[in-house]
Amino acid sequence: MKRVWVITYLVWGGLALAAAAEAGRLGFGSFGRPGPGFLPFLAAAGMGGLSLLGLVRAAAGRGEAGASAAFRGADLLRIGIVAGVLFLYVAGWDLFGFLPCTFVLLLFLFRCVEPLRWRTVFLGAAFTLALTHILFAVLLGARLPAGRLWSSFLN
Repeated sequence: MKRVWVITYLVWGGLALAAAAEAGRLGFGSFGRPGPGFLPFLAAAGMGGLSLLGLVRAAAGRGEAGASAAFRGADLLRIGIVAGVLFLYVAGWDLFGFLPCTFVLLLFLFRCVEPLRWRTVFLGAAFTLALTHILFAVLLGARLPAGRLWSSFLN
């Protein structure tokens, strides 16, 4: 099983190198004026660092406990449901807007994917949504999709 993990981490490392090379072709810019390849390069560096860390752990023989078990059918069904809900989430932006869609998505993820108590679900979703709105709309000045439904109510 160790060989499978080594191969997996080598593949991820190769993908990280390819992504870093493409980001370099786009141009990094500087910290003050980042270019189009700056953020992809940082993401590729992070992915490469994590794959290197995993490769070292796999080569040292510190394997993943319980990693030999494959996905069960229920796990694959859960992954499919989450992918479908994410598709509906993005599709709903045009009609409902970013804020209500994100709140409903967070409710779903906190309650259905990893079941938590309802109080924790609502508080976590509200807190996460508030921080997201403050970060993107207020501090960064990004225009989040308002949605046609809410725009018609406000006008």
